[in-house]
Amino acid sequence: MRLANRIALITGSSSGIGAGIAQRLAADGAKVIVHARNNLAGAEAVTQGIRDGGGTAHVLMGDLAQGDTAVQLVQQAHVIHGALDILVLNAGGGRGGKAVDATGDAIDAVLALNLRATILAASEFARLTQSDQGRVIFISSGMATHPAPGVAIAAAAKAGSEAFIRCLAQELGARGITCNSVAPGCTRTEMIAGQSWPDQVPPWTALGRLGEPRDIADIVAFLASDDARWLTGVTLPANGGLITTAANILARAT
Repeated sequence: MRLANRIALITGSSSGIGAGIAQRLAADGAKVIVHARNNLAGAEAVTQGIRDGGGTAHVLMGDLAQGDTAVQLVQQAHVIHGALDILVLNAGGGRGGKAVDATGDAIDAVLALNLRATILAASEFARLTQSDQGRVIFISSGMATHPAPGVAIAAAAKAGSEAFIRCLAQELGARGITCNSVAPGCTRTEMIAGQSWPDQVPPWTALGRLGEPRDIADIVAFLASDDARWLTGVTLPANGGLITTAANILARAT
C-alpha cells in the first residue's frame, strides 16, 4: 500500500493501458479518479472493480480535446477529495495518415488531445496540488522518438508533450513534484484487437512478446511511488527491448 491515501487522476482510463494503471494504483492504496471521454460503461466497470476490491474510485467524464475541459477535469478531480497528488496523462489518440494529406482541422484535433490537453491539465495540477510528493506522469509513445510513416502529426504532439514534461520538471522540482514520461511500445489493448499486424512485432523485441497493460501500469506505479523520488524529467521506454535501428534489424535477421 505504498500509495495509501494519495489521490490519483488517470485520464483515458476506461479501458486498455489507462484502466490497467487505475487498477494498479488503486491496488497500491491510491484513491483513484477514472476518466473517459464517452465510454461511461467502461469507466463504471473499472470503478466498480476497484471498489469490489476494497478500493476507492470515482468517475469523471469529458472530452479533453474541447475547450478548457482538461482544466475543468483536474479541478473536478481536486474537489472530490480536496486534494490531488498524482496526475497520469494517458488519454491520447487520433487518426493517422500522411502529413501531406492532413487538413488544418485534423492537425488541430490531434494536437488538442495529445499536446494542448497535456499542457492544460498538468499546469492546472501544478496550480492546485499542495502535495510535496506530487507526481505528473505522461503516457507518450515510441513514435515520439522513432520515425514511422503515417504518424507524423501524432508523433510531433507526443514529442512536444515529452518536451513540456521535461521543462515542467525543472519548474516544479523545488516543490518536490516529479514529472516523467513513459513511452510504451506495441501493447495489447482493445484498440489493436483483431488486427494482424501486431503479430509481426514480437520477433523484433528482446523479450519476444507484445506488451500488456499491466507492464505499463507497473512502471507508472513505480514512478508514482516514493521509490522514484530521484527520477524527474525523464522518459522511460517501455517496449520490451524493441529493435529500432536498421543496423539492429539487419543483425537480428542474420
